Amino acid sequence: MKFRLTWKRAGIAILTAFALYVIAGILLSGRDIPAPPGSVPVTMGKGQVTAHHMKTKSWELSYDRAQTSPDGALAEIDGIHNGILYRKGKPYMRISAVHVSANTMSDDFTATGKVSIEELGAKEKRSFETDLVQWINLTHTLTLPHVSVVRTGKDVLTIKSATVNFQTGQIHVTGISGKLHA
Repeated sequence: MKFRLTWKRAGIAILTAFALYVIAGILLSGRDIPAPPGSVPVTMGKGQVTAHHMKTKSWELSYDRAQTSPDGALAEIDGIHNGILYRKGKPYMRISAVHVSANTMSDDFTATGKVSIEELGAKEKRSFETDLVQWINLTHTLTLPHVSVVRTGKDVLTIKSATVNFQTGQIHVTGISGKLHA
């Protein structure tokens, strides 16, 4: 018996090969596809983050490592060396911290680890040292919920907790120990 290739057999062979190709493509689709842009956190090493309110700077931070959420609204920043908060476009607070979690939409942040904060441009040098700081940008309120050391000029106080409103200058402190010089 001789095999004869007819147009009908050739057509069936081509259609079968094409159908197998399509089926294999469907079965193998979706493998090794990278995540779409904007769905993966962005990790950066050594750099600086700056936030603006309208046309003026709100704050900036120099860091060792940072990671932002996929939409950029949240940032986790390690090794803050020179964080500056601005008021009316001028620097008025410097911060250094082991770790900062920041909301880039509201410019709020929480700093943890060894945290140092220094008020800039004040008549007397004022600084805070603690292990947890919370900043609410809307009200310009700094909360020190853990034991902190506060230095103003030559005076050194240890406090249990404090809340400082940098807009009004109001300070609420609990558990004070130390000496004040008049």
